[in-house]
Amino acid sequence: MSMFSGLGAGGGLGGVPNIPTVPPEERYATQLAQLQEMGFFDPQENIRALLATNGNVHAAVERLLGNFGQ
Repeated sequence: MSMFSGLGAGGGLGGVPNIPTVPPEERYATQLAQLQEMGFFDPQENIRALLATNGNVHAAVERLLGNFGQ
């Protein structure tokens, strides 16, 4: 049992949240290019939409067009 003693209550994991270290401009480079090809030219707005939709281009387009949640 001693080899499992450190596993209780998240032991060994340190409680560090999974925070991506790659900037969104790099993480979503392909999706940003796709949005730009579709005529969405504001990179900051595109990044906000991609962050809100976890990189889903279709959902980001809906969000950018103002149709999210409808």
